[in-house]
Amino acid sequence: MNEEVGYNRSYTLIFTLFYFCQGFVQGVPFLVWKTYITHVLGDVDIAKWLIIYAIGNLPWAIKMIVGLFNDKIGSRKYGRRFPWIVSFGSFGAVWWFIMAFYLPSNQTIYLWMTIYYFMTQLGMAFADTALDGLILDVTPQTKLGRVQGYTWTVMFLGYGVGGMLLTLILGMDNLYIVHIITGVLMFISCILPYKIKEPELKEVPLKEFGKDLITFATKKRNWKVYLYTFLGAFQGVMLLDFLTYTILISMGVINVQETILSITKGGAIDLLGWSSLFYFASGVGTVVGSLISGRFTDKSRRKTISSIYLSFIPYCLILVLPFAFISDFYVALIFGLIFQIIFGGIQNALMVVNQTIRGDLSREYYPNLKSTYYALIVSLINLGQNVGTLIGAFLLSFLVLFIDNFFVNVFIISAFCSLSLLSAFLIFKTINPLDYELQIPPEK
Repeated sequence: MNEEVGYNRSYTLIFTLFYFCQGFVQGVPFLVWKTYITHVLGDVDIAKWLIIYAIGNLPWAIKMIVGLFNDKIGSRKYGRRFPWIVSFGSFGAVWWFIMAFYLPSNQTIYLWMTIYYFMTQLGMAFADTALDGLILDVTPQTKLGRVQGYTWTVMFLGYGVGGMLLTLILGMDNLYIVHIITGVLMFISCILPYKIKEPELKEVPLKEFGKDLITFATKKRNWKVYLYTFLGAFQGVMLLDFLTYTILISMGVINVQETILSITKGGAIDLLGWSSLFYFASGVGTVVGSLISGRFTDKSRRKTISSIYLSFIPYCLILVLPFAFISDFYVALIFGLIFQIIFGGIQNALMVVNQTIRGDLSREYYPNLKSTYYALIVSLINLGQNVGTLIGAFLLSFLVLFIDNFFVNVFIISAFCSLSLLSAFLIFKTINPLDYELQIPPEK
């Protein structure tokens, strides 16, 4: 269907602005709120925070619901995707404004942050589902890898500007301004897709629609995609958090007793500064990894994804080992920056090639339900991240009962992530390459 619509270069700008805003929406809670809780209460319970994070990200695990509707229901005047983008985007923006005016400073902050996290992500995740469908509608296969690379790059910039830079400039006491800016950006980025010319709305018979939908659960090839996607998402968020904690402990900035994180050097804003530095380092890797992966993916999907998996699996096993033996502040700092850059590069290179392949599979398997199928796969990514995060919280809470060494505990969790990646890769290799690989016509 994407070949029926002329692809305009401005579409890439609209897609990247949307993802830049998505970086704000996901980056502010992930990067700032833990430190804000420490600023308000004096410490933060890591296990509680991981539960808040998992609940707040549930909308990303159920986003296929709106994919199902925007594949079937649209407007002849405004298109099939835009009404869903603007309505859910506006819903999410409103919650950012509410949060700017009310956020408690006692123990109930955990409850309210859970509510705000869930509602803001609900708006963004459901709008994102429709936008993903729009990208698949209008982007040619030969450009899809690069478009994915650009969007993931600017999403990191949104993470950095919203989650780090603005808060560092404005300070924790002015966090409400960051929330207002995020709400405004969400409104703007969800209105601009109106400028994109969507393919003509086609009526799909309900019987055919329902028959295709049933095959989501009955076809073996789909379960290969589901399992490799789910298992390959466990490490994404969990390892980034634990790597940062590990580095900060080696530097002497924080201490962790059982599951309670406390600051040993400086205050909450200092902790945000150090955390931001390491997330920035990871982001540098994200930019480089995303752009390089996008270009190689548009040459060969299979070779690119194999190379990345075979690099990431052993990297998980050595992720925390150096920091168990480093106690010098500057040595830990240098190693920490290097390891974060590598982690960001590999993790997001894998994300770009995976998302490109999943887009190809969606268009190949279900031309009339590609947004629903793609949203289901993305939901499984987010479900995998949430399950992985909960498993990480459970493992940490369980291991501290027997092992009084944070580094050993994180190594065990890292080994679990390496095993899940290996399982995902082995399942992926059973998928027919003809279903996703670029089809290059023979030379005449």
